[in-house]
Amino acid sequence: MPDTPADSRGPPRTGAIKSSLDFAGGLFLLAVAATGFIGGFNLPFGHLSGIGSGLLPRSVAALVALFGVALLVQSLISGGDRLERFAVRGPIFVLGAVLVFAMTIRPLGLAIAGPLAILISSLADKDTRPIEIVIFAVLMTAACIGLFKLLLRLPIPVFPPGYGPF
Repeated sequence: MPDTPADSRGPPRTGAIKSSLDFAGGLFLLAVAATGFIGGFNLPFGHLSGIGSGLLPRSVAALVALFGVALLVQSLISGGDRLERFAVRGPIFVLGAVLVFAMTIRPLGLAIAGPLAILISSLADKDTRPIEIVIFAVLMTAACIGLFKLLLRLPIPVFPPGYGPF
């Protein structure tokens, strides 16, 4: 049939790995799981009658490892997409936004640190429009203040010390 589009996955693979994207994803999930296990190693696991602080990190790490193994097996069984060139723009700006938020939340408060982190992380994508980001930053910050400060009553500063009612 000439009207059917060509397969975008390229020619069939002849090696053991049929989907390099799934294989890389599985390895990444296994690395994340190993980090979780190592981070929660010294925490007490507890038992069913007394759950310890290490139960959740280890359980989540086990589930992430399970999904990682499933992706690795899938990459060996069925074909899939190829691993493309890695773009560093997204991870740099998102990680930068997290770091800026962590450094500014105590001295500047959530009302400034929240929108600042959203604005910085929006630089990860070339197609974002400034007006959409500003609206999103204001709405998300208001939602976070409402949730964390008013509903949950967490000791998060909303404004810089000495400014504002919170």
